[in-house]
Amino acid sequence: MSDRTGVMDTPFHEAVLAGLPDAVIVSSPQGEIVLVNRATEALFGYPASALVGQSILTLLPPDPDRRADPVRWLARWAAEPDLQQSRFLDLVARRRDGHELHVGVRVRSGTVEGRELYFITVQDNTERRREQVAANAASLRAARILMVAEDAILSIDSEQKIIFVNPAAERMFGYSADEVLGQALTMLVPEAARSAHAGQVEAFGASRQASRMMSERSQVLGCRRTGEVFPLEATITKVQAAGSLTYTAHLRDVTERNRARDQLQETERRIRAVFDHATDALALLAPDGSVLEINQAGAALSKGGETLVGRPLWKIQWLGAPQAEVDTERLQAAIHAAAMGQAGKFDATLSRDGIPMPLAVHLTPISGSNGHISYVLVEGRLAKA
Repeated sequence: MSDRTGVMDTPFHEAVLAGLPDAVIVSSPQGEIVLVNRATEALFGYPASALVGQSILTLLPPDPDRRADPVRWLARWAAEPDLQQSRFLDLVARRRDGHELHVGVRVRSGTVEGRELYFITVQDNTERRREQVAANAASLRAARILMVAEDAILSIDSEQKIIFVNPAAERMFGYSADEVLGQALTMLVPEAARSAHAGQVEAFGASRQASRMMSERSQVLGCRRTGEVFPLEATITKVQAAGSLTYTAHLRDVTERNRARDQLQETERRIRAVFDHATDALALLAPDGSVLEINQAGAALSKGGETLVGRPLWKIQWLGAPQAEVDTERLQAAIHAAAMGQAGKFDATLSRDGIPMPLAVHLTPISGSNGHISYVLVEGRLAKA
């Protein structure tokens, strides 16, 4: 059928084998190489003349980590049914220069001119193996990140069944992973909100958005194992892989944040009530002297008819005193000094209906968290008659 150079007598066979992109080795059942094509020469670095007549072990040496001898392995798989024979199995091959490479090997048996032969196809899996190792490493890193993440993370399938929860999600809801995997997501949602929540997820799946902050549209609530309902900040993403839709949600319990927000709002309401209804005139200034806030008592001392907020305090028209007669320079200097951290006070006189209104003015610098002056508080107290 061929000579020791590996060139077949039949030009047609030679042309077919030479043109195949994969390496093809023809061997006897005992592992003696009968023929190789050009792709085999290129892959392993041997000329055909150096391989024909040699053992297949030259290219597929025994692997210390595997018990099976390659020749026996070829005999076993060559005898498998066609469906099994079509599989490529991973082996480690060796090039002429001693370099090892991962290959996929498939073997089929056949008879040519009454002689049983093995037809061995070899594919270089080096790049695929490298990509697989990189993908496995990336998957491992991602898994570790998910496992140590502070946010609760859970994934559901297209039927809204839970397929993954991280430890933070277990702690948040009070269930172990074994208790929730395969269960409906609704077990973690308050009963009254289950129907609407399932509809939101379904609508998101049908949309073109890849991710969405669910709490932007309506409040998201979770339900712990104890039955406690709590507010959540939830971001949901979706991925279509292998024809299946998977959703992943990043969840954050905002109970404490909402409580702190409510407390801050209540404190602000109280301060606003005190500020607005104080009997003394109060104005909060920026360091440049422009009015940020002024209460009712302070606004009542102006002549009215003008916007007070945003104007320098010394340029406001005050009761009973033409602008030229008001100590604007003194007021401006006191504000600038307060903006530099120096508290100050002075007396001024306004009038209403010709009646003098003695006014004690106090300026207090207010520092921010960075230590710089953020505001100047101006207090005007009318002297008692």
